[in-house]
Amino acid sequence: MTKKKDYSKVLICRILLFDLDGVLVDSIANVERHWSEWARRHQLDVQQVLSSIHGRRTIDTIRLVAPKLQADNEARYLDDIQTLDTNGVVATAGAAELLAQLAPEQWAIVTSGPATLARARLRAAKLPLPRLLISGNDVKQGKPDPEGYLKAAELMRAEPEECLVIEDSLPGIEAAHSAHIPAIAVGTTHPRAELKSAELWIPSLKLLSIIDTEEENEIALAVSE
Repeated sequence: MTKKKDYSKVLICRILLFDLDGVLVDSIANVERHWSEWARRHQLDVQQVLSSIHGRRTIDTIRLVAPKLQADNEARYLDDIQTLDTNGVVATAGAAELLAQLAPEQWAIVTSGPATLARARLRAAKLPLPRLLISGNDVKQGKPDPEGYLKAAELMRAEPEECLVIEDSLPGIEAAHSAHIPAIAVGTTHPRAELKSAELWIPSLKLLSIIDTEEENEIALAVSE
């Protein structure tokens, strides 16, 4: 834990809930490559598709951009091929260092992708697997619905207001707020102006560290200058 560090703000919570892609792992090149190939194969506007993928479950994006396709089959194909191919997937700056400062019972992941894909990307990025992983297959409604974050808080035995979400997309921030959980936005995939609804915006996880606190079962998250 960091004892002495210049920081501008300290946020207090019991549980940190992380989105995965764009927050803990940088998978954007891999994701956009597979989605672009899929869009071209179905004669869809590639840029329109790519602008719709962040923060949503694969099946929800397909229903949005290609409602005439068999969404279940297409989503299974896209998820499976990305699970098999993790080329270019790495940890985001500061992710490994931040997770190393947290006890396993202090954090969880809530992702829109399936669990097999999430674990494959965590392994590729050489990051630890969480005790609790809420995937897109574990919920009836994906982000921006709050179901995933509410389920994570419940299973971590915390009230929503005791949690803090770290996200990189607007659907994820909306999901956190609908669950009555404050959110930090990381500017890895979207400009600051698009994520201004978050309580705090940071360019990178490198600005976050855990500092000592006298309270038990409490996380003091310091934001560096």
